[in-house]
Amino acid sequence: MARAPFEMADMRVAPGTRQQIDVPVARLYTHAPLYIPVEIVHGRQAGPVLLVCGGIHGDEINGVEIVRRLL
Repeated sequence: MARAPFEMADMRVAPGTRQQIDVPVARLYTHAPLYIPVEIVHGRQAGPVLLVCGGIHGDEINGVEIVRRLL
């Protein structure tokens, strides 16, 4: 049986591929949309799901570099 694609924010990522998507999270006071970039790496084999995030706070620079190196 073929594995289903990973779905997030109305996007589908096929097994064994990776894709960057922009997840809509809010609108600014000017009504401009605000997105969070998300990199999805969908493995070829079944297994657990892991979330790695960095840069949640404006002055957090180390976490962003750690996530970049991990990917």
